[in-house]
Amino acid sequence: MMVPAGCHVLRNGRGMRVMVNAVDASLAAWWAPDRYGRQADVLARLAGAPASATEASWQCEAAGETTLALRMSRDGLCVRLRYRLEDDGALRIDCEAVALATARVSLASPSFNLHGGGGVGDHVLRVAADRYLPPAGASVAAEVAEVAGSAFDFRQAAPLGARLAWPGVQASGAQGFDHGFCLRGDGLLHEAARVADPASGRELRFFTTQPQLHLHSDASRFCLASQVLDVPSGAAARHTLVYRLGVQDVNAFEIPKKVSML
Repeated sequence: MMVPAGCHVLRNGRGMRVMVNAVDASLAAWWAPDRYGRQADVLARLAGAPASATEASWQCEAAGETTLALRMSRDGLCVRLRYRLEDDGALRIDCEAVALATARVSLASPSFNLHGGGGVGDHVLRVAADRYLPPAGASVAAEVAEVAGSAFDFRQAAPLGARLAWPGVQASGAQGFDHGFCLRGDGLLHEAARVADPASGRELRFFTTQPQLHLHSDASRFCLASQVLDVPSGAAARHTLVYRLGVQDVNAFEIPKKVSML
C-alpha cells in the first residue's frame, strides 16, 4: 500500500490498517475485513462534514506500529492528539488542549461506508439519545426536541435509508441527516451510537466523553462527529473518543422486521 507524504499507518494484529493524515489530523483510510475476511476501505468523504477548526499544520511527536502522537500550537492554543489502534478493532483518540484565552477545538470527523462502497441505506443505526437538535441552517430557531415519534428516534435500531424520506429530515435543504443528538452520558466514556452493515457484517461502535454527537448522512455515507471541545481561559480540557470496528454474525444484527397484521 502506497502511503502519501505526511501520512502514518497504524496496524493491529487482526490485519486492520488505519491511515492518519498527520498534516490535518484526519483519518485518510481504514482497511478492515468483512465477515469473510475480505478487506475494504470503509472511509468515505462527506461533503459538508465539519472540518478541523484548527487550520494550522500538526506536528508528529511520536509514531509507532499502533500509536501516533500529534501536536499543534497556535495563538496561545496547544492541542495534543494521541491515536492508539487496539487488536479488538478500537481506534482510541485522546485530545488534550490548553489555551491562554477561551478557545474551541473541533477535530476533523471521518465519514464511513461500512460496505466499502455503494449506498448506506441498509446500514442499521442506533443512538443513545432521547432528544435532538435541528440543523443550524434550519428556517426556525434550533430548539431541543424529543426524538419520540420522529425520524430521529434511533433508540431502537433502524435502517438509515428508510428514515431519509421521513418529514423533517431534509427541512433545511440538506440531502440527509445533519442533526445533533443529546446523549445520555455522564461525562465518562460511553457508547453513544452503533452502526451495522448486514451485507458485510461490519459494525461500528462509537464512544465519546462528550454530551452530544452530530450525525451527518446521505445515501452513500455517514459521519458521527463529536461535539466541539470548549477550552476555558488558562485551563486544560480533555476529550476521548473511540471508533470500534468489528464483525458480527448476520443473525446478531438488530434489523427491524415487518409485523404481520393477521
